[in-house]
Amino acid sequence: MDSSEEFAGTFYSNLRSLITLVDHLRDAGLQKYIRLPRIVTLGLQSSGKSSVLESIVGLNFLPRNEGVCTRRPLELRLVHEENQTQPWAIFEGNTTRYTEFEKVREQIERLTDDRAGKNKGIVDDPIILTIHSSTCPDLTLIDLPGITRIPIKNSDQPADIEKITKEMAYRYISDPRTIILCVIAANTDISTSESLLMANKVDKTGIRTLGVITKIDIMDRGTNAKKVLMGQEVALRLGFIGVKNRSQEDINNNVRVGAALREEQEYFAQHPVYSTMPPGYLGTDVLTQRLTQILFNHIKHFLPEILKETMYRIKECDERLKELGPSTPVEPKQRTQLLWNMITDYCETFKNTIRGKFERRSNSRIAKDLAGGVTIKHYFNTLLEDYSGNYNATQDYSNEDIQRIMAQHEGDNIPGFPSVDVLLFLLQPQLERLKSPVLDCLMDVHSYLDQLAHKIVERVFYRFPTMAGEIGDISSHVLVKEREACKSIVENLIDAEEGYIFTNDVEYLAKRTDLIPKSDAKVARNPENVFVDEIRSRIDTYFRIVVRNVRDTVPKIIGYFLVRSVMDKLQMELYESINRSETILNLLSEPAHITTERDNIKKQLQTLRKAEKILKHDPNLAAQANSIEDEILKAANEQATSEEPKKKLDDLKDDTTPPPVIQKVDKQPSGGSGLFSGGKSKGLF
Repeated sequence: MDSSEEFAGTFYSNLRSLITLVDHLRDAGLQKYIRLPRIVTLGLQSSGKSSVLESIVGLNFLPRNEGVCTRRPLELRLVHEENQTQPWAIFEGNTTRYTEFEKVREQIERLTDDRAGKNKGIVDDPIILTIHSSTCPDLTLIDLPGITRIPIKNSDQPADIEKITKEMAYRYISDPRTIILCVIAANTDISTSESLLMANKVDKTGIRTLGVITKIDIMDRGTNAKKVLMGQEVALRLGFIGVKNRSQEDINNNVRVGAALREEQEYFAQHPVYSTMPPGYLGTDVLTQRLTQILFNHIKHFLPEILKETMYRIKECDERLKELGPSTPVEPKQRTQLLWNMITDYCETFKNTIRGKFERRSNSRIAKDLAGGVTIKHYFNTLLEDYSGNYNATQDYSNEDIQRIMAQHEGDNIPGFPSVDVLLFLLQPQLERLKSPVLDCLMDVHSYLDQLAHKIVERVFYRFPTMAGEIGDISSHVLVKEREACKSIVENLIDAEEGYIFTNDVEYLAKRTDLIPKSDAKVARNPENVFVDEIRSRIDTYFRIVVRNVRDTVPKIIGYFLVRSVMDKLQMELYESINRSETILNLLSEPAHITTERDNIKKQLQTLRKAEKILKHDPNLAAQANSIEDEILKAANEQATSEEPKKKLDDLKDDTTPPPVIQKVDKQPSGGSGLFSGGKSKGLF
């Protein structure tokens, strides 16, 4: 055996292995969830698709009649047999072996009529046919119904048959992992070919479209397809190949495919133009070899991606099943236990979100916009910030205003001694301003806690929307009760600041000096101005002390009497409310769509695991599986610590561009620190 024969033997052995692997994946049902490499024939009705396929297979087996021959997609799995045994065929779902291919044709017609009717109807429900023969190559092709422009008279074909056949074709050829075998009759204008236009629409660069020029022997006299075949009129990366079909007369006279192929070779060898062309552009055997090479490269390129996509989908399905949980139990004891577990999960997630504590179990269930304690801390940090810094409580009072107030409260006392009532009169309106923003802060924190609770409830009790509503209502009731208790304490604090003026503040006490400073003792000043300045200074200093006290104390009150109180009491309040209800367990009923989703995911997971096992039988793919698992784990860890939203599966897929094929045969706001940094011993909450 020379080196070329040895290479060919290895090539076809590897090709058979890859095609068998992909066929096994199809048998497992993987194509329902992941696109698989394939070759699809595309062409107008009567463009010669059936003749091309029969020539590739080397057998007569396809229906022949007027109008549309292919009315259901036909998936042909061709298996090359080395020995010259009698060819045989088998249909999916049928154990019968067909050795008479006239009966294969009859069975195709019978299966077509069963689904599409006997009156020329067309449906998208593939027939799967496997053929073993020494005359066929190792290939898998899908023959689509031809593009039909006008419905056949007195048939079941609707008026929009062209739209239906085109939409069916687009569903197949739009897949980036599909090789398009575009069949075009030589006696049509290539630049306006409907099938070529469709292929160009989904494959603009022509990297996965192979053109087949049929009926090359019936072109007008004096014309030929050389320019088309050489790519001088329309360029395709995979090129064009010309073939000579059996004529209708040959078919009527039962001319065998083998004889027709020999006649094809003689035709091209004797043609004055085609015989002068370089090899690789003409003949069914050239087309067959090109297809096998293309499919081999195509499958080899995409299998690692298919394995990766399969493993990612398995992970995605596993996570979704965990979120959906097991089916709802029937026994009351088990239903009660399920409810308790979900309440515990909800309460722990609520507390941990506020504390900023990471939990892998709940991380995937909580929306990323729930920032927990960071949001609450923001409300605390911005409390009364408009009244801090350089704000002066007396900035709206003129000296004349203060003098007038002093005069009003002097009464019949001896002049020159300002009354404390002046201080109270001027300070009271400023202190009253603090009440509204303080209560707003309380309401903001309450509103956020309520929003947080409801979003977590929706995720934890996703399977039981009625129960989610009940748990949400109980949680809201607990929050309102604790808010009102906290509100009473906050209002008492503000009332105390307004109603009792006192401070031991060192800064304030340090300013207790003579009304006329010693350095200015010899300087004559207007006594009224001295009193005005002193009153202004005292009020501004005291107001800043009050603001500072309130900014420190109110967050502690809200944090302890609302946030911490809800965290401590929520779970017990839920338990008590549920125990008081005799019908609450009836709310543990799943909507039908949840049950359906779980069943569908289980089926998908079963298919994916079977496909993964098939893929890992290949030693090269098995070697890549470990690195893919590491990549998945790394992505999961990054997702767990990332602020970015969870990536969808489509974002994880690699580029689906097929390989080149040789054409020849040869900021949350910050501020403060440590308030929500951990457990009770480390932070406020």
